Amino acid sequence: MGGEEHAEIDERRLFFGGTDLARTDGARSQIFGRRGRISWRTRLGKARDWTDITRSARAAFEAEIDRGTPFLCIPVFIGAGALTYFALPHEPTLLPLTALVFGLLSLCWWLRTHFAWRLLAMSGLLVASGAVSAKIETLTAGTRILGSEVTTRLTGRVELIEQQASGRVRLTLRVLDTRRPVLRYAPDIVRVTARSMPQNAGIGEVIEGVVRLISPSGPVRPYSYDFSFQSYFSGIGAIGFFMGAPEIVEGEWPEPALWMRGMAWVQTLRQKMATRITETIGGPEGAIAAALITGIRAGIPEEINEALRITGLYHVISISGLHMALVGGTLMVALRSAFALAPNFAMRRPVKKYAAVIALLAAAFYLLISGADVAAQRSFIMLAVMLLAIVFDRAALTMRNLAISAIIILLISPHEVAGPSFQMSFAATAALVASYAAWTSYRAGQEPRRRRTTPSFPGRIVRYCSAAAIALAATSIIAGGATALFSAWHFQQVRPSACAPILPRCRSCRWW
Repeated sequence: MGGEEHAEIDERRLFFGGTDLARTDGARSQIFGRRGRISWRTRLGKARDWTDITRSARAAFEAEIDRGTPFLCIPVFIGAGALTYFALPHEPTLLPLTALVFGLLSLCWWLRTHFAWRLLAMSGLLVASGAVSAKIETLTAGTRILGSEVTTRLTGRVELIEQQASGRVRLTLRVLDTRRPVLRYAPDIVRVTARSMPQNAGIGEVIEGVVRLISPSGPVRPYSYDFSFQSYFSGIGAIGFFMGAPEIVEGEWPEPALWMRGMAWVQTLRQKMATRITETIGGPEGAIAAALITGIRAGIPEEINEALRITGLYHVISISGLHMALVGGTLMVALRSAFALAPNFAMRRPVKKYAAVIALLAAAFYLLISGADVAAQRSFIMLAVMLLAIVFDRAALTMRNLAISAIIILLISPHEVAGPSFQMSFAATAALVASYAAWTSYRAGQEPRRRRTTPSFPGRIVRYCSAAAIALAATSIIAGGATALFSAWHFQQVRPSACAPILPRCRSCRWW
């Protein structure tokens, strides 16, 4: 023990030169740390001069600028502005927010010759722009929320029909009239359930019945999922149930607008496809198949939903990048293979661009029939950017595609930034893209050191199968780890495998 102590003291003297080691306990803890080792702050201060550190930081910052990293931060600042707006205790008016945007815009122009300060001003401008977008969306929605519970006779036009696993039917109705009592501040759209539907009643029909309506409920516990928040931006002002069987009403009612008729046609097509798939396959399997194609998940039994959540497979029935890639990629490969059957035409025409355009149209149609959720919108935008890059002979950067899709969604629907779908979808995709980029860079650096050997045919099969299995496992772990915090926050559920990337950094586990 004595020799080890003298060796440690000699090492410290070599490191500090002729510095006297007879110090107080406080000074020793600052230099050597709590465990008697040389602290990282002291090593950093002695090993490198602060001028070198500043120079290195500046070089790293300039390298990130050259790579286009600031563009990836645009959706982050816009989302931060939207979240700041929704977190304010009082509703701000549009005028001061707009004035703030123009003020920061003028500041950016004034600081155009100072790069660092201009970046800081542009960051503030993006945050203010996100707040303005959220304010405009709030004013545009203008959903009328029911004030209190009421029982009334309601007449409404059917906009959506969802068959539930319990046998009940969930309807989305556009309110046309209320009686006994007449609601002075009636909501425009309500979502109600019924035990049964009239025969031959479909989307676009006008039905009537006695309903019990309540306003959309808020969060069950503090900071939990807020149903009323999502209902407001979905246009739903009340929820409830029919107290009897609704009836089809004949009469003169105002014709819906053109866009409403178009949406009714799309919803009718979705409903027919889901019904046909469910009846053909049957059982829970049919409901899952219908959800994979049309996005209608109301028919899946709750026990299966819970099992999918526990096993971490619930994202499979949510239309996202996997489904969009299967539709667009499969169709594009099939079209290019079909064009290859005509060599003269394929060699004279840009068949790759033709296939990309047709695949884009097919993906757009799939987006419509799938319900156009946030994950589906993000996936479609990313796929559209890549396919359009093929059309215009440009290289598509994956992380830039993710940023572009986030910017578009945040500008159109800023409230989605507060929902679990947006957060988990973009977190998982960003983690996978970054991990793939890091792995590709690592493989490129290791390529010169690898031995150029050609394995046998069985060896290649084993290598490819093992690589595919490892890639699938890594994808699940990376995506699960990226979404674990959001899942714990919104749903109070976390998969054990999702904690794998987090536990090695947990100080309480003593693994660090």
